[in-house]
Amino acid sequence: MDKLEIVSTGYKIAHNWNVILFTLLALTGAVLFSIEVMGWLAYVVGAPFSALLGTDSVTAGVQLLRSVHWFMGFVWGALLIVYAIHLLLFGRIEVFKPLSKPLSQQIKEMKAVASHYMLGKPLPPEVAKSLDRHNILVSYVTIVLIIAITFLSISGVALVFKVPLGLSPSTLNLMVLLHDVGFVLGLLFVVLHLFAVSHPDNRPILMAMFGDGKVDLDWLKAHMPRFLERRGVK
Repeated sequence: MDKLEIVSTGYKIAHNWNVILFTLLALTGAVLFSIEVMGWLAYVVGAPFSALLGTDSVTAGVQLLRSVHWFMGFVWGALLIVYAIHLLLFGRIEVFKPLSKPLSQQIKEMKAVASHYMLGKPLPPEVAKSLDRHNILVSYVTIVLIIAITFLSISGVALVFKVPLGLSPSTLNLMVLLHDVGFVLGLLFVVLHLFAVSHPDNRPILMAMFGDGKVDLDWLKAHMPRFLERRGVK
């Protein structure tokens, strides 16, 4: 059966590193956000180093996890910047293609796809024929992710360099709030992303992500006809 690549090697590498870094940032950030709940993790991390640092295990763990959180934050930021430049230079930004559709068509597609995922309703033929590499819901959720990353980046840099920047207590509180909002939005993206990829219809995409990146052409004709049309595949 004929297949077509829809997940490149670069995409898989960036995706997997994003998963690893976001998970590490979430865990280390959770300790800094709520030591009452995550104190056990600070203790586990700090216990082997408490004597060396001359403090108790929890405090040592918090200090180490804070350093890891800062370092991973800059690594994640660098990864996002490099990958974004790569996508722009090679014209591989597919996720926002559906936004070129008229607003009325976007709303119709959004309602149809949401009903299909949540209620199992079949897609109207006119919506099914217009589906691209990503549907409109993916475009909208990606915008949420971009907002989350923007909030996390601005507030994260401000909190790391609060002393050189001379931030006031009120500004620091605002940056902490912005960081928390950014994390919640990022977590919302993760939940919606996992819900979408776990849908039976999207199993071929999931297999492609962790396989050879290719999907059967017949499946693509049924689920991404507009994408194939743009690629000149019949």
